[in-house]
Amino acid sequence: MATVVPSRAWRYDLERTGGIYAVTAPPYDVMGHIFRDELYELSPYNVVRVDLGKTSPHDTDADNRYTRAATEIASWKAEGVLVCDKEPSVTIVEESYVGPDGRPRNRRGFLALVKLQDFSENVVFPHETTLSGPKQDRYRLMDATQMNLSPVFMLYSLPDDSIMGTWDAVSGHTPPFASMVDPAGTTTRLWPTSDPAVLAAVTSRLTESPLLIADGHHRYETALRYRDARHERGDGPGPWDYTLVYLCNMEDPGLAIFATHRLLDSLNEDMIRSLPGALTSYFTVEILTQDPEAAPEAIAAFLEARLAQGGAFGLYAPMLGAAYGLALRDPNAPETAADDMHSQAYHRLDVAILHNVILAEILGITKEDVAAGQYVTFVKGWDRGFERLRTGESQVGLFMNPIKLRQVSEVAFGGERLPQKSTYFYPKLPTGLLFHDLSGE
Repeated sequence: MATVVPSRAWRYDLERTGGIYAVTAPPYDVMGHIFRDELYELSPYNVVRVDLGKTSPHDTDADNRYTRAATEIASWKAEGVLVCDKEPSVTIVEESYVGPDGRPRNRRGFLALVKLQDFSENVVFPHETTLSGPKQDRYRLMDATQMNLSPVFMLYSLPDDSIMGTWDAVSGHTPPFASMVDPAGTTTRLWPTSDPAVLAAVTSRLTESPLLIADGHHRYETALRYRDARHERGDGPGPWDYTLVYLCNMEDPGLAIFATHRLLDSLNEDMIRSLPGALTSYFTVEILTQDPEAAPEAIAAFLEARLAQGGAFGLYAPMLGAAYGLALRDPNAPETAADDMHSQAYHRLDVAILHNVILAEILGITKEDVAAGQYVTFVKGWDRGFERLRTGESQVGLFMNPIKLRQVSEVAFGGERLPQKSTYFYPKLPTGLLFHDLSGE
């Protein structure tokens, strides 16, 4: 059973900070150093100063970006920049955005605490593999600051959407506590609430629903490690048994997944020239256009027309002088070209077909190569992908349709994890909306 509870969260005093935009930041794993520097200049209280603080050549074990983050948090508390809720609450979050596909959407969810449970308990399910480096970084930060700074994005299944229905019934269309518009044009609105009906719906309606991690696997696994470390130190039950989460209903019409495309480099030129012919072993291969300027639109139209059946990819390489459409010939081919350790549902995924057939079988690029960062670059946007191809940063582009949510849940609830960068849940929730205190005070 999942345990979801309200909390006495720590929040910025927005009158002191000049509004919520000045103090929030994108999640640490999608922020470049240039944007980080801009956020440093935006406000002395911006969360980037603690979530992804700057390093120095003079850093020591006693003075580094983790210890400085802890000092900063303590100072903000003492100055009243951060204030603690007087009573437990959850925070309703509404995001209005335009996705990479150009469609406007409105996604709703809420911030609360979830009791940490090991994956073996079959309550919280991951869907992707994590790397050790980011988890070590997040653990050092959590151990130093004793704070959850950024939520884990989780999905639950509640077809009647009774939690949001309860909120709609009691909110009376009240104005938000805070709102902001980010550089991408996404509007985020927040409503903290301690309404008994809303809290009762949150704590009672999710006990039967499994929780699927959509984004933030490293943060969840770090929270598990921190909880275990506190228990090993002799600490009993406490706030470390819970982690900050953003929960969204799988049935929410504003929930969307977009594709992450693959760009290839460091390939032998003869291999690239022979690629269309080699692909005919598994795919029907058609030339979509020989006009470089028309390649993005031609591939997008090809993929959209084949969204329902799956097994379709777009291929573009400047060296080939054409954009190609690939459609899988035999739906059983992925199983013959892949290992036998995974389920049929796994092998039917476009991302599995791409990795097992195109990368591994035809190009000889192994999963170890991909994990090591060799040959493959991941890009979320079409514009960035074709820019890299035009400038020669990459040699070959493989473009794909987004994975479907039912495919993610089927594989994850079956105990499997998807290949790296299989999902792109958009938009990312900003860091700094609120914090969960792990100190035990």
